[in-house]
Amino acid sequence: PAAGPVPSLRELRASIPKECFEPDLGESLKYAAYDLAALAACFGVISPHVVDHPWLLPLYAPLTGTVMWMNFVVGHDCGHGSFSKSSVVNGVVGHLTHSPLLVPFYPWAYSHKQHHRFHNHQVKDMSHPWMTAEEYAEVNPIVRALALDGWWGTFLGFPGYLLLEPRWAGTDGCHFNPQSRLFDRAPKDERVKCAVSTVACAAFLGASFVACDSNPAHWFAQYLAPYLCFSWWLFTVTYLQHHDYDTTTYEEGQWEYVLGGLETIDREFGHGVDELTHHITDCHVAHHMFSDMPHYRLPAATAGVRSVL
Repeated sequence: PAAGPVPSLRELRASIPKECFEPDLGESLKYAAYDLAALAACFGVISPHVVDHPWLLPLYAPLTGTVMWMNFVVGHDCGHGSFSKSSVVNGVVGHLTHSPLLVPFYPWAYSHKQHHRFHNHQVKDMSHPWMTAEEYAEVNPIVRALALDGWWGTFLGFPGYLLLEPRWAGTDGCHFNPQSRLFDRAPKDERVKCAVSTVACAAFLGASFVACDSNPAHWFAQYLAPYLCFSWWLFTVTYLQHHDYDTTTYEEGQWEYVLGGLETIDREFGHGVDELTHHITDCHVAHHMFSDMPHYRLPAATAGVRSVL
């Protein structure tokens, strides 16, 4: 049953303190510095001990994967332009926080913005392609087996989404390839920006292997294991933000921006997780409606939005 009239975007915006829309560069840089320092400590200080003491791996991998997820959220602000008012600062910090995660900053920011523009639109929503049972059956069975049909997909789904180009994969196109169909309707400079971000990721990938003594086993323990934990965070949080038993998607002609945005969900993880991961979990509805707010403004914005909803 309908919960009542859908508020206008103007009404929702009026419920939020105006200062929530103003990024504080000093505050933004503080979070970036904390998270990057924590990541450097995990990779540079803790990870060498894992090689000598493999029993540390079950502790090291989820800890470092969580720190990687924290860095992703800071870069996520950069992708939305809410980290600072400077596109140069956003680009630099975005690459510093995303490249160690092997996420190409500019292409991901582009596809993610399309997701925000058309959240829960059956056809136009990107990053989270919606499928009927019939459409799902047409996805390549290898892709389904590796990433979609089992619990292991929570670890492999995100890298698969970034990498796979063919339409039968159920993705939006390869985020690392400047010639990808991802950019068919994008501004021309997005292909050049894709090349920049891909080079940054490749440079970090090569450096990480060298830092692990060019030893595949060491690289698996020191980098790949925490990377998979980061991928689990991204998949799990994203899935829970956009899916519930009664989640609705809308066809062209039915879809409307606020209506689609109200199908996203605030999930309170508790135990300090929401604060540690910069409120990407428990303030998601306000973020989806107004992505131009930095993460540290979201609790106040969420209070305002909830007063209307």
